[in-house]
Amino acid sequence: ENVIVMQSKDEDMMFGYFQNEAIKYKRFKTLIPKYFDSNSKLEDIQHIYYMDIDMMMAAPFEHLVEGLDEEHGTESVPADGDDMIFMFKDPMSDLFVVNSGFIVMDRKKSSRCLDLWREEMDANPTFIKDQLSLNEMVTKAKSGETSGCQIVAMQHHDFLDYTENEKRMIKMMDSGDYPVLVHLYNSCKAEKFSDEKTEAFVNNILMLTKEERAEHKFGKAVIKPSNENWAVQENAASNAVSTLPDDHPLKAVEELGEFDIFFALGA
Repeated sequence: ENVIVMQSKDEDMMFGYFQNEAIKYKRFKTLIPKYFDSNSKLEDIQHIYYMDIDMMMAAPFEHLVEGLDEEHGTESVPADGDDMIFMFKDPMSDLFVVNSGFIVMDRKKSSRCLDLWREEMDANPTFIKDQLSLNEMVTKAKSGETSGCQIVAMQHHDFLDYTENEKRMIKMMDSGDYPVLVHLYNSCKAEKFSDEKTEAFVNNILMLTKEERAEHKFGKAVIKPSNENWAVQENAASNAVSTLPDDHPLKAVEELGEFDIFFALGA
């Protein structure tokens, strides 16, 4: 009952429009409040926490929610001020100010920001990353070309960490000191990591028992080569869903088609 599967609307798919087909999926980040508005079960939700599929939760999420609100006011956006969205600073890149893998949105006070971001995506179909459009949006806001939106760059502290290299991953695992969120690399960097160590890292975060690890049903880390196309990743995801028990909520995706949106709500 805590998983809601929504079918994407045809007008939002932008088939064949972007040079990098993955952008049409990234674009859905900017449409989340729209889809929330279309489902009556979500009408009482005010604050939305979006995270990319390559993030894992390694500590109680409540710590992150309370900490970010205390430090940045993520759940206290003034009703009479600019719209706001909150993202973590990007420590891995000199090009990007923030990383769009985690976003805090206010149901009523983030729409202006998300609309501006989507407009930049649509205006730049050759951009291969959604964060390039985000950079354009930040630049225009700073120059005064656009107004009505603030992008808050949040500090990581013990809320988020990245597996930027295998050494960092092993250090985290050996210490047992995990942040709330671990952003795993699903790019060419991850291909260089040992499969054995990556799987052990994932299993530790999931807190699997010895028996569960031996069954190899959960926590299996699969790194796709970076030169494989998006369709291969889609097929892998579809195959993963097909192996779930018949009564699992995500089995519904098989009935809804290829491109769907998932909202997993905390228990």
